[in-house]
Amino acid sequence: MKFFKRAAAVGATVALLTLSGVSQAGATTYTGKDCSGAYPCLRFYYNSNFKGSEANFVGYGKINNLAGYEFATSGNGKGLSVKNNAASAFFIAKTTDETAAIYYSSNQGGPCDELWAQGSKQAQANKLNKTYNNNASLKIFDGSQAAGICYQF
Repeated sequence: MKFFKRAAAVGATVALLTLSGVSQAGATTYTGKDCSGAYPCLRFYYNSNFKGSEANFVGYGKINNLAGYEFATSGNGKGLSVKNNAASAFFIAKTTDETAAIYYSSNQGGPCDELWAQGSKQAQANKLNKTYNNNASLKIFDGSQAAGICYQF
């Protein structure tokens, strides 16, 4: 009987550790109002020059469609969809080689803007170039896209 109790306890511990690892690995998460010190963090702004309401996304991974995510802070654009409404973006990286790519189309398609940390642990676009008010998806990852694919900030 002791063997079964001990095996069950070990099994439960392994299951909890496995589940906690899965929930944290490789997912970009919408945080709304702020990044709360989590990195990497991509912050969209409703207006150019980092003005208006904000919407924040943290972690590595991708969001295939920005529909359903809203600008969450006070200011112009609060409550509106992030999809096709972002004018500027700010990227705060954990390391010096992380990238946030913003795409014109859903599922990381079409023209894109890339905010690459490049040593400073941050990148900014006071006015998005290829995706200004036409942003449908994003991807945050470690490294840079191949040269020439996205407009690079």
